[in-house]
Amino acid sequence: MTEADVIEQMVEYQDILLNGVQVFFTVVSAYVVAVWVFLRHAGFGLRLFSFFFLTLVLAFLGRVAYGSQRIHDGFVQTLIELDQTVGLSPTGQAALDNALTGVDELIQNSMNGALVVVYIALFFLTFFARSTLRSNARPGGSA
Repeated sequence: MTEADVIEQMVEYQDILLNGVQVFFTVVSAYVVAVWVFLRHAGFGLRLFSFFFLTLVLAFLGRVAYGSQRIHDGFVQTLIELDQTVGLSPTGQAALDNALTGVDELIQNSMNGALVVVYIALFFLTFFARSTLRSNARPGGSA
């Protein structure tokens, strides 16, 4: 695999990562709307099922992200080997520096931390925040 191939695949990896972030925000946004519109009036069983389903979706996204991270680590290892044998272009060196200086890890850890915070907040909103979700609107009617 040449440096150009690795860089091309790393850019594709970043595209997949951004698509995963987009799916994450879409799922979380839809769930917040569901909590506001439906789940605040629902019984415990429906809340439990909804949160379980959300957990499955987020676990699936997490598993995909983990697999992508392992592939990314392979790309970085390939860049290290290319750097040691034939040297890297400035683009390849920049991509390698991002990995070796911790920029990529910082982004990954930030995303993981955000996932944990959002998951805890959605757990709270689903099961314990009924009083904080009240509005002047009545179900099925106008304000």
